[in-house]
Order: sequence, then structure tokens, then C-alpha cells
Amino acid sequence: MAHGKGTSHHKLHGYVGWGFIIGLPFALLSAIKAIKTHDSAGFVQWLSSPIGAIGFLAFFTAAIWYCKLEFDEVVMDYFDGGTRAFGLLASKGVALIIWLITAFAVVKLAFL
Repeated sequence: MAHGKGTSHHKLHGYVGWGFIIGLPFALLSAIKAIKTHDSAGFVQWLSSPIGAIGFLAFFTAAIWYCKLEFDEVVMDYFDGGTRAFGLLASKGVALIIWLITAFAVVKLAFL
């Protein structure tokens, strides 16, 4: 039995959503703990550590991916033809640009 594109999109959306939901408390509690300890310098120090950077980047990746998938659903529901293709491409491009900028900043802060 062949699966349609909508089925794989729905499954991926569910997996990314669960990753986002599971990662939220860990990212939030770690950031709050870092801020309570040393104000904003503590947050920068936490983000500068490899564990903080990797955890934040994993959480941010899930968040950006989830937002992209949500926007894709709106585009697929309300547009067709060239407008749909442009909307889906724009969604990928914007999500990629935001992720690349954030990943560069976090990696530079933590590892360089």
C-alpha cells in the first residue's frame, strides 16, 4: 500500500511536535537556572558551554522545523499551482536562513 505525501508530512509533524514538547521543559529550566544564578551573563555562559549549546540548538531546530511544517500546512490548504510552490519554497528558505544564523551564532559562541 502506497502512502501519500500527506501521510508522511503528518507523521513528521507529529514527531517534530513531540521533540519540541519534550525539549521545551529542559531548555526552559536550564535557561532559567542559568539566569537565576548569574543574570544574563549566566545565560551567555550556559549557551557558551557545549552541553548548553547543543541542547539549545536541538530545541531551536525542533521549534523552527515545527513552525515551518505549520506554515506548509497553511500553504497546502489554501493555495495551489505556482503560488503553492513558491510558498513552500519560501517556507524552506526562511526556515533555513533563520536556522543557519542561529546555528552559526551558537556554534561560534560555544566552540570557536
